[in-house]
Amino acid sequence: MQEIKKAKFFYALMCLAGFLIILLPVGIANLYFGYVLKDSPCTLCWGQREAMIFIGVMAFFIVRYGMKARYLAMILIMAGFGLWQSFAHYGIHAHRDLDQGFGLAIFGIHTYFWAEVVFWAVVLILGVIFLFAPKFSAFEDELDGESIRRLSKPALYAFVISAFIVASNVFQAFVSTGIPPYYGQGDPVRFTLNPKYIIWTDNGYKKHWNTISFLGKRDVKAPDYAFAPASEKLGIKFDNDSNNAPLNIDESLQIASKKELEFNKPINSLDFIHGEFVASSKWEVFFMDENFKVMSDFEMDPYFAATVDPIIGVIPFMEKNYMLMGSNKTLLRFAKNPNADEALQYADFVRGNDKFEGQGKGLGRGRIDTVRAKFHHIASITTDGKYAYLATVPNNKDQKKFVISKVMLSDRTLSGEFTPSANLKEGKTLGDLYVTSMTYKDGFIYALSKNHNVIAVIDPKAEEVVKTIAFPSEIKNARSIFFKDGVMNILSYQDGKNTLFTLN
Repeated sequence: MQEIKKAKFFYALMCLAGFLIILLPVGIANLYFGYVLKDSPCTLCWGQREAMIFIGVMAFFIVRYGMKARYLAMILIMAGFGLWQSFAHYGIHAHRDLDQGFGLAIFGIHTYFWAEVVFWAVVLILGVIFLFAPKFSAFEDELDGESIRRLSKPALYAFVISAFIVASNVFQAFVSTGIPPYYGQGDPVRFTLNPKYIIWTDNGYKKHWNTISFLGKRDVKAPDYAFAPASEKLGIKFDNDSNNAPLNIDESLQIASKKELEFNKPINSLDFIHGEFVASSKWEVFFMDENFKVMSDFEMDPYFAATVDPIIGVIPFMEKNYMLMGSNKTLLRFAKNPNADEALQYADFVRGNDKFEGQGKGLGRGRIDTVRAKFHHIASITTDGKYAYLATVPNNKDQKKFVISKVMLSDRTLSGEFTPSANLKEGKTLGDLYVTSMTYKDGFIYALSKNHNVIAVIDPKAEEVVKTIAFPSEIKNARSIFFKDGVMNILSYQDGKNTLFTLN
């Protein structure tokens, strides 16, 4: 008898939970927000509201037909689906500045985030209800041989009120969204019964079938590295003909000399910093003397704390320190120290933690948050001492955009972004370039493009390309550009060798 009382109490809790999810989030959104405040749900909002209704209805199924595994399973499935929808919806707006939301806000929080709260509450409350569950055999005993349960008056009222709210939502959906194939609006106009202002559209539905990807905008392939060519997956065909460049050529360089470096790994970046050469290959950094003999090196742990994609460049940072940058705009500020605390530096380095520091004052990892370059990798970095400059590379999603991000070194925060103005050939964009390295000299950024074998000389203050320099087609895979003793050098990884070209 005691177990049957527990079963009845369990059903009462389940009925209350099902009623509240339809009455509060669904009912308030429909009756007050919809009819009083004239709020129309967007497509994702409708999906979340439907999931809440399904959860409430499944709870009522349990109350009416008894505890069955399939009903409980559907509650969990719909809660999981609702969590996914609300997370996807919230993710669209999560990066925005303070108070930049979408639609109505309750207590300062927009409805799409409240949906996330509601679905988590479903999981939590379901767990609480089952704390009061009887033995499973009591559910059969409580039915007393009947196929359906008798409803109490409070449960019947809950069913009727919920049915009215669901019907009202159906009416609102019909008015503001329409019937298939109409799909609803991403940015819905105010709710109205005036047909003059009602919009039925299937544009969103059509767009969804253009491409199918779980990553959406983030389905961007890795950029081209010296150690991992990526032409095919990026959909970019590289060539070494400067006549195909998007810019007219102002000057052409000639090869003065070339030297094959005795180095057994593809060098992705090379620069001359603090009197020595600094090279990188994937997650390794090498310090070499002027004869390219390795004097010290390390391999970083790319997955500790902020994940660092393969290194695209190393720049000087605050006196004698350094900063390396990954293609995902994640960085590590590090320093040389022959007496480094090996245990403390273990976190950042797989090799070299006894000679380098990534932990300590003024050191450590960080991320650069960009706006225009958010969905692009970078393949180059340079500095004027106060700012670091990063340049995007085209990818499989966007082969037109070219953005330079300006980052203050003192706080590693974005200070500006621009696409340089340029005298482009007809139908061309700066996205035709593939800038694998940049260097700063005399107030100008020299941006090296392995595609079309050109160097775009950029004035960062005027934000314009002031000159275009071509370099010989013999340089097939330009990876780095730097000046040493006033002379321009370009490193190319080609024919399985790292070759350094001096130009004049």
